[in-house]
Amino acid sequence: MKKNILLLSQKFSQAAVQSVMFLAIMGIILAIAVIMQLSFMPSLIVFFGMLLKKMMDAMLNNLSIIFCVGLTTAFAKNKKVDAAIISVIVYIVFLASNNAWLTSQNMLAKPGVMDLFGTGQNTVLGFQVVDMNVFLGIILGCITGYIFNKFSNVQFGDMFRVYGGTRFVFIVMVPITLILAIVLSYVWPVVNCGINCLSGFMKSAGALGVFVYSFGNKFLVPTGLHHLLWMPFCFTGIGGTLNIVGKSVQGAVNIFYSEMSNSAALTAIDPSIRFATFGFAKIFGSIGIVLAMIKTAKSQNKKAVRGLLIPALFVAVVAGITEPLDFTFLFISPLLWVVHGLITGFSETLLWILGSRTYSIYGLLDTIVCNFVISPKLSKIYIFFTVGVIMAAVWYFVFVFLIRRLDIKTPGRENSVNDKTNSRADDSISVKTGNSNQDSELFIEGLGGAENIIEVNNCFTRLRIDVKDVSKVEKQIISKAEQKGIVIKGNNVQIIIGMAVENAKEKLVKLLNAKRGNVK
Repeated sequence: MKKNILLLSQKFSQAAVQSVMFLAIMGIILAIAVIMQLSFMPSLIVFFGMLLKKMMDAMLNNLSIIFCVGLTTAFAKNKKVDAAIISVIVYIVFLASNNAWLTSQNMLAKPGVMDLFGTGQNTVLGFQVVDMNVFLGIILGCITGYIFNKFSNVQFGDMFRVYGGTRFVFIVMVPITLILAIVLSYVWPVVNCGINCLSGFMKSAGALGVFVYSFGNKFLVPTGLHHLLWMPFCFTGIGGTLNIVGKSVQGAVNIFYSEMSNSAALTAIDPSIRFATFGFAKIFGSIGIVLAMIKTAKSQNKKAVRGLLIPALFVAVVAGITEPLDFTFLFISPLLWVVHGLITGFSETLLWILGSRTYSIYGLLDTIVCNFVISPKLSKIYIFFTVGVIMAAVWYFVFVFLIRRLDIKTPGRENSVNDKTNSRADDSISVKTGNSNQDSELFIEGLGGAENIIEVNNCFTRLRIDVKDVSKVEKQIISKAEQKGIVIKGNNVQIIIGMAVENAKEKLVKLLNAKRGNVK
């Protein structure tokens, strides 16, 4: 039971992250749009900035349907285009049926001074419905994805053939959607109270709540379950709710983006920002750790170690992708990883106590661009960077002390740099070009062959492969390919790739299809 829950959690995590990938780009474009509208800009630039802002606001205000489509297609094992179409239909049908039920039962809330804010209802795509925000997309996406896999291959005889396949999924989803629309009219207000209580508890927990959240968010990275911690706080009401220009906005990241969009009228940063500062450790923690590992490497190995770590450091600091760096020491010394998590928790708590309200969830690029449009008096970005320099030194000295005192064999501390170290250094540099076909061959062989592979997915930095028989998986073979680490949880194998993970997945799937005689 516990194993199944863990696998289901990992499956949801990797599916949900597909939608989140696009939000980082949206945030940067939105920040650029706001910059383009500053008072000293030429009128033409201001005009195009306004257009860009309207485009990004539309995406920000409709995250629910984006999650619905993203989750459905991520869960769908085949015919993903049909799955995407059905998910959009289901979403619209839910809105219509929920609105119809609320209307028929005289349950529609009356708009007040702040429109529908605080009533538990909201207007979505023109329909006044129960306000579930992103949770609606998550629930519908999960259910639609499950039903799609269950019934998309059902076929009927000639007379009824038109009703088979993916069209039958739509038929099944109609009554399910109607029942959901009715049930959630009564259930969701209760659930919403629970969400508000949880949000209130985290708020009242103060610095302790920030520490627990920050530590857990870093500590869970090796399992891939950290997405289940930060995403609800960043994109749902668990992270907080704020009324901005008459609209109810939920989630720390959504709230910040809305504040950024209305920065001219902003007088304070919402406290929910405490859940959107975990990019701090990605930037300054990575710097301290890399310098410590280079410092403690044996003199004859330093050049090769720099070749291994500097590319990983660049990706971590600029883009916030830390897995290639994390896995250079995670398996060598779990103790270092625990200490890394504790320093992360302490540093982000310190930021909160000192009054920093700086948004940072990815890397340096995202942090600078998004905070540029916010007054330093509000964001206290100078505190962010001052504490960052100090904490980078803390990371450095703590890691140097532990590595030397406990003689931890981090990269370069062997008597000589062996072939594997040299190979991994080369891999770190070549990761930009993606995996070769030979790597895909090694992955398939190491995973027990094409017939042992059920499904291939990916998140930000890792391939996530479901296998039939985990006993057939051979780490030694997989490790010969270009990768940064291997994690096995139940029947799910995670291969850490880095920035080239999309390319790696495409090549792996293409080779799998060829081996199975399913070339498209």
